[in-house]
Amino acid sequence: MLTKRGFVVVFGGILLLTSGFSYTNFYLTLIGVYLLVGLVVTLPLFALTANVAGIEVDRKLDKNKVFSGDFLRVRVTIRNTSRRHFDFIEVWDQYPETWILAIGENFMASRIEPGSSITFSYILQARMRGRYYLGPTEVILRDRLGLHYYKRTLKARTEVLVYPTWKDVRRMEALGKQRQLGRMFGAHRTKVVGMGTDFAGFRQYMPGDPFRLIDWKTSAKRGKLVVKQFEMEKNIQIVCMVDSSGSMGNGYPENTKLEYAIRAAVLLTYMGMERKDLVGTCVFSDRVHAFVPPAMSPNHMYDVLEALAIAEPRGWSNFEAAVDYVTRQVNKRTLFIFLTDLEESPRPLLNAMKKVIANGHRAQIISPFGPWFEAPVGQFGPVERVLAEAVQEELWERRSKISKALARFGIDVVNVGPEDFLPVIIKQYNLAKQRGVALY
Repeated sequence: MLTKRGFVVVFGGILLLTSGFSYTNFYLTLIGVYLLVGLVVTLPLFALTANVAGIEVDRKLDKNKVFSGDFLRVRVTIRNTSRRHFDFIEVWDQYPETWILAIGENFMASRIEPGSSITFSYILQARMRGRYYLGPTEVILRDRLGLHYYKRTLKARTEVLVYPTWKDVRRMEALGKQRQLGRMFGAHRTKVVGMGTDFAGFRQYMPGDPFRLIDWKTSAKRGKLVVKQFEMEKNIQIVCMVDSSGSMGNGYPENTKLEYAIRAAVLLTYMGMERKDLVGTCVFSDRVHAFVPPAMSPNHMYDVLEALAIAEPRGWSNFEAAVDYVTRQVNKRTLFIFLTDLEESPRPLLNAMKKVIANGHRAQIISPFGPWFEAPVGQFGPVERVLAEAVQEELWERRSKISKALARFGIDVVNVGPEDFLPVIIKQYNLAKQRGVALY
């Protein structure tokens, strides 16, 4: 194929040839013919030597799984396994458009000798969670005069899985350990009166109580037998139901309702594991896309991160199918925390909540309110502002009706925006711990 310089030579040759015929100038005609013939002759010669079958490209990454916002080093090696040398070779390594090229360049231009290799590297920043691919790689050969080039695309691609952001967990870790978190967000231990080790108080002696529990000093003071009571800490089981329907994708890029729901699910899982609770995750829309059962295994957090990393806003919210699937997988009492925008028909949601309650579980809904995640009303013009306020009032009234219907089953709906989404998930988790909901 011709390069830009080659097209300039063709245009110049035709111009000189035409001028030579027009002005009957032999020299102009001769130069034009020389340029065109030279270009035509060199093309097949270059095609014979431009054999990139001996060019191999190897791409290596320092890691194949990273968190959103982390940096990734890419190292590309070009090997010439043929017996020919290439005077000018370009290699372009493709990367996702949403990523940022932080350091270096993703291409190399050089001469490569037979049997030799050249390596270049660059560093990328992964901006958004998801499954991405590096590649393909384009190899371009040029002749010495820069008139012709040959391009070949190597289809080899490298998969990279980008986990949801970990910055919220880092902030939690910066605040301190459990005692400091308890002071800031409330008590996080669930205590039940029983055969524990923490002293809870006294009660009157009942026939059948072990004599070793009698507190003789207190009994003497009160004039009747009393026994000591102790507390034992219990744990809860939670399943975080993340709605990934199409409406959850509304909002600013990287800050949609779904992105905040995923960040909340990551934070909830981390807090649960820190406090020895069992926290599972279900990603659903019109079907269940991923389900990680509640567990305490060493790789449980990474299983949850992988399930959340590939979530995409599509389809509609099939609450009944999701609840039916999860209730078949869990046997113990479970607290279902739904992260959904409640923009689907309320009847399937109510039917799903009935099934949750009928199976002995509890439910809690944390709902991002759509208008709070979109452009503020103050940024619109007069007409757009009126329409936006009308839509917001209608959505709020519809949401209020759904909340009243769910309250009959003892299910609370907490409306959240971008600023209070994560604090609310922390608060609701701690309230569940205090109340002893879904003990196992």
